[in-house]
Amino acid sequence: MHLPGLFRDWVEPLRDAVRRNLEQPGPLGTRYGKSSHAGTFHGDRYMWTSDAGFHDYVLNGPGGAIAARLMGATRTRLFYDHLLVKEPGSEAPTPWHQDLPYWCVRGDQLCSLWVALDPVGPDGGMLRFVRGSHRWSTHFRAPDFQFKTDYASELAPLPDIDADPERYPVLTWEHVEPGDCIAFHAMAVHGASGNRHGKRRRRVISTRWMGDDVTYREHPNVTRPIRDPGLRDGDPMDSDLFPVVWPAAD
Repeated sequence: MHLPGLFRDWVEPLRDAVRRNLEQPGPLGTRYGKSSHAGTFHGDRYMWTSDAGFHDYVLNGPGGAIAARLMGATRTRLFYDHLLVKEPGSEAPTPWHQDLPYWCVRGDQLCSLWVALDPVGPDGGMLRFVRGSHRWSTHFRAPDFQFKTDYASELAPLPDIDADPERYPVLTWEHVEPGDCIAFHAMAVHGASGNRHGKRRRRVISTRWMGDDVTYREHPNVTRPIRDPGLRDGDPMDSDLFPVVWPAAD
């Protein structure tokens, strides 16, 4: 779902926060893609735990309320924030994947709000989705963004989406502006090309949100939070690492 302009007032503060992160990445900062890929695809997570700008955005921005309305949740917790920067000429694609198999959670009320900080078009790494895949019941293997291994390797491999466009029709957009948001469910199959635009970055901040039915999932092959949240398998997500953002506390 494309939600235009809802984060327009946050573009400049977030650009400042991104600049700080690029100058000094956090402990989870990484370069995505193969070593042979030209250009840089930079990622980082849980920036809100160490940077005041990201902290202000996730706790005081509109994301929690928007996610609650989309999910039909009575309250929303932040799962984490995720920075995705494709520099001009970055070859590394975002592989087709679902988000949920990577995550240490179970539940249906899980969504992402992908907010562009630059104009993005088809040549700049625009998100693409397999239409209707958020309703699929199958969880698929989760490809490593560095193309070295897979998470959730016990699951079936994802179908070859590009080889069968009639069976797997793709939904995308021609253009999004800074401050626009693309919202999607954690089971939606999605990906993106590299940034073939020669002069323009693709800076994106994606926040991940949890609703009422989400519980903690222990599994040896998932991406880990920035620190131990103090939860066990099946616990509700009651941890200061996953704050309730909406409704705001009095």
